[in-house]
Amino acid sequence: MKTLLSVLLVLALALTSACAPKVNDPADVQAIRALMDGYFKAANAKDSDALKAVLTDKTILFQPHMQPLAGRDAIGKMHQAFLDSFDTDAKGPAIDVRVAGDLAVAYGRYEETITPNDVTLAAEAASGHWMAVLERLGGAWKWGWVIANSDEPLPGTTADGAEERALMEIERGFVEAMKSRDMAFIERHVARDYVQVADGKPVNFAALLADLKSGLLRIETVALRDMKVHVAGDAAIVSLAGAATGSYKGKPFADGSKGLDVFVKRDGRWQVVYSQMTPVKPQAQPPGSDPR
Repeated sequence: MKTLLSVLLVLALALTSACAPKVNDPADVQAIRALMDGYFKAANAKDSDALKAVLTDKTILFQPHMQPLAGRDAIGKMHQAFLDSFDTDAKGPAIDVRVAGDLAVAYGRYEETITPNDVTLAAEAASGHWMAVLERLGGAWKWGWVIANSDEPLPGTTADGAEERALMEIERGFVEAMKSRDMAFIERHVARDYVQVADGKPVNFAALLADLKSGLLRIETVALRDMKVHVAGDAAIVSLAGAATGSYKGKPFADGSKGLDVFVKRDGRWQVVYSQMTPVKPQAQPPGSDPR
């Protein structure tokens, strides 16, 4: 009996071992590396058929700042539209590949230069990382899910957000400067060629500052909201809304507005060069509220 049990145990272990999926088989790892290298080579060669060959009807592609694309047809159309409009010089080798049977996951880094067919547009460099989940179908590896992660910040933003924070602080600084009549802060961050338009009409900003400095204009409270910052190099736009209370020549007022400020960085500091505001009914704000 003991002999029979030993034989059955050996057979069971052998069967379990035979059924276990292969893990990180070198041939599979190499095949997946070659597939990903081939994808970028196909893009460089404008070979839409080769690009489509890695896809299935269930493939999902996630690209930076875009809605995901699902299926061979949708992704193929995107590929074709890109190839019709651009030349690319790209590479994206796999950094690591892990395989378990008919499933695999891989990730790598891509770098590319994209040149528009339109000669009036400049070429652009792009880089980032990708991660792919693949499955073996009919003996060939195919894309399951592919996610690309760009190194570039969102349009209108900086990589670390420092400029956005600086501009928000300047806007909040204007609020405090108007309340305390801190003319030095205002002069530092308002350009000499500054133009302000309110409700479609130019504002005599010099006269407004004179009234503020003399005390004819007094700002008591200001509540900012909906502040958004878009940075493009040494230029930026801040859109915002707010409400203010105070008095002018002894008469109280409560005003609300929404609009935008255009900033330019000069000699290393941001200055507002243009503002446009539209009056709106003041919106109640909780104490201490701000747009963060």
